[in-house]
Amino acid sequence: MILPLSQLLTRAVEQTLEDRIAVSFSGGLDSTLIATVAKKRASVELFTAGVRRCEDILASEKAAQALGLPLSVVELDDDSILDAYGRCHSLLKLDLLKLEIMVPVYRVAEAAAQKGHKALLFGSGAEELFVGYERYYLYLQEGKDLDAILKEEFRTLPQRDIGWVKKICYHFGIEARFPFYEKQLADAVFAIPLEERMHERVLKKGILREAGKMLGVPEQVLKRKKRAMQYGSGIHKVIMKKADEINRRYPSGR
Repeated sequence: MILPLSQLLTRAVEQTLEDRIAVSFSGGLDSTLIATVAKKRASVELFTAGVRRCEDILASEKAAQALGLPLSVVELDDDSILDAYGRCHSLLKLDLLKLEIMVPVYRVAEAAAQKGHKALLFGSGAEELFVGYERYYLYLQEGKDLDAILKEEFRTLPQRDIGWVKKICYHFGIEARFPFYEKQLADAVFAIPLEERMHERVLKKGILREAGKMLGVPEQVLKRKKRAMQYGSGIHKVIMKKADEINRRYPSGR
């Protein structure tokens, strides 16, 4: 199972590549797997954004060093986070908790565009394919049809996360691409029994970690626990601190 999955992942990444490609990078499993495969066929530059000394920046620096790839770090402070939030709000009328996720996307896309990149790879879709959120385990405990939920959330990503990321990247003249959002890969993963996709609850995405090991993802990344972008980047803490001001200045559109 892992060998065919590794081959499908390799194909899914390779078909998104240009000779020169940018990767939105957190030092986590999804983005590191993409970078590990991509560097064999393309000139890769990694981009990460977050507050100074945040978890994602520290992890990205270590992972980039292990991969031997250049990393551009965008350090954010309160002002740059609020500015990016306002700019995202002008593009996407979402509520605060959805919009905060787009802040690091905005700054990464901006940095990649400044370096002349035309395409930027993201790990969207991996959570739904490989059961990456704790809430999925809770859904199963509650007796919900988790397999149907995962398939529906994956199917509708272009109307949610993928669509939002594309719009922000388009603002900078960059095409956002999503190696995990690929039909042949999705069909193969959803054919794997749900219990096998869920066997690693602590770290999450156990079979993706096994495939990553086969593909050469650094050991420290394989052992890193899942961390959502808004938390790993430190942005959620700033947004919550400024929530009253943000809600006054940028009322939710939905």
